[in-house]
Amino acid sequence: MRRIGLAVVLALSLLSPLAAQAQQAGRMYRIGLLAGRPSPHLMDPFVAAMREYGWVEGRDFIVESRYTGVDLGHAEALARELIELKVDLILTGTTATARAARQASRTVPIVMLASGFPVEAGLAVSLARPGGNVTGLSAYAGGELFSKYVQLLKDVVPTGKAFAVLWNYVPPGFAKEEVEASLGEMKRAARTIGVTTRVFQLQSLADLDRALGVLAREKVEALFVTAGGPLMTEQTSAKIMAFTLKQRIATLTDFRGTFVDAGCLMTYAAIPAEMAKRAAAFVDRILRGTRPGDLPIEQPTKFELVINLKTAKALGLTIPQTLLLRADQVIQ
Repeated sequence: MRRIGLAVVLALSLLSPLAAQAQQAGRMYRIGLLAGRPSPHLMDPFVAAMREYGWVEGRDFIVESRYTGVDLGHAEALARELIELKVDLILTGTTATARAARQASRTVPIVMLASGFPVEAGLAVSLARPGGNVTGLSAYAGGELFSKYVQLLKDVVPTGKAFAVLWNYVPPGFAKEEVEASLGEMKRAARTIGVTTRVFQLQSLADLDRALGVLAREKVEALFVTAGGPLMTEQTSAKIMAFTLKQRIATLTDFRGTFVDAGCLMTYAAIPAEMAKRAAAFVDRILRGTRPGDLPIEQPTKFELVINLKTAKALGLTIPQTLLLRADQVIQ
């Protein structure tokens, strides 16, 4: 009799995890999204990747979206709205929105679709072991990417000595700590190869007009533009590219966005779809029980280099063959 009882207990113990899984399978999870604007280039591949992990939108999870627009002053209020909806997890688009989400909750898991310097911004103890409730992806952590940007411009303008930066990653949309870290890395990289850099931090379109006015008077050979900031709309991109063509300035951006279509000479950036797929891997593990603080923050391993030869010809530049061979896309 005791053996029969023991057998029943063992059978129930084996079945209980399966029953728990079945119960979880019937649950509808709520995933919050806190971003500046709708981002189908991120969310479409994210949803597709979630399906590959067995999570189907509308059956297993729904996405509750909140967009800040250009003004991130109400990001924390929007994050609190998501918390009040009892979301199981929040996806964020920048370091600043991740910080707003964390201020709203220290317990709800937060997965960064992208960020800059999350450790410096106080979101993580370290990249390897974030601790707390924030994890995900960082495009810039470590700073090596900024050396790459400067070197790419130097490769196409080898005699250039004066570079400029149009920097739209500014507070409150971007954390002050990561802005300082990013620009510090870029300036150090420029000094290493004997190049001066003039940085224009752009809070508004008026700032952009003033910056372009200065650049029209002062000779610079190359320009780096942060293409993912809130000011960088299709119209703004076209305006900057028209200016650089007229002034014959080689330009590099860190995000395809609208700049490739506007004729930017070069883009070197992480691939948004790949980052979104990796974010889905984080969400999958968290929904299955892993603590976000135990998941290392990842950096992209694949970057895409796009070179526009039509623009190069208009600028009178010859792109080195070694650089063309490294390009993922060459626009003729």
